[in-house]
Amino acid sequence: MPDAKKLCAAGTHLYTSTGIIFSFLATIALINQDIRIFLVSLFLAVIVDGTDGTLARKCSITEILPNFDGAKLDDLIDYLTYVFLPCMGLIQFKVLPSGLGWIAVIPMLASLYGFCQKNAKTNESFVGFPSYWNVIFLYLYILDMPSPGTIAALLIFSALTFVPLKYIYPSKTRWMQSTTLILSALYAAVIAGICFFPQSAWVREAAFISLVYPGYYLLISLIHHFRPS
Repeated sequence: MPDAKKLCAAGTHLYTSTGIIFSFLATIALINQDIRIFLVSLFLAVIVDGTDGTLARKCSITEILPNFDGAKLDDLIDYLTYVFLPCMGLIQFKVLPSGLGWIAVIPMLASLYGFCQKNAKTNESFVGFPSYWNVIFLYLYILDMPSPGTIAALLIFSALTFVPLKYIYPSKTRWMQSTTLILSALYAAVIAGICFFPQSAWVREAAFISLVYPGYYLLISLIHHFRPS
């Protein structure tokens, strides 16, 4: 009979792997220009990514299955769902103006650099902008920003990938963690509503209100970076 710990570890890797299913669904939605399925698929991929680490730590998967690199699996799926697909969405959903689709390559390249840095994560932080291009895409699409603002946002956040500012890791950063997790859960609920009903009349206002959380995240990250260890 299979060892229960090995089943737990294998099940956690399988759970992480479901992210590729959401990548597949998002790709089909991208081809069909179905914004609702595209956003929902990326949102569900984030839910998996945000919860599989806790499962992995509880199952001690690195000790039980040392020959399977779960971190590499996670990075492969994360690049698809946090970077490549959202950046392609900038073109397919016409967030970037015609003729300027090539700008989507800039965040892709910046994130390649970020993903390949050995010090991209510490025990409590991300180092450099943590490639939240799915979030950037969501706001650029819902808020329908003018082209100069869209391009500026893409260039600024791409540049921040190279700036070694420490961004909080909500599930690991202990400082202000309770407040951060509560706000993260509320934020996730609002974003879920936006993703499931992106064409509704209220989503633009909801998106503006939800910007409170990214503002909090950036402020707390800045304070966390400079506060004494």
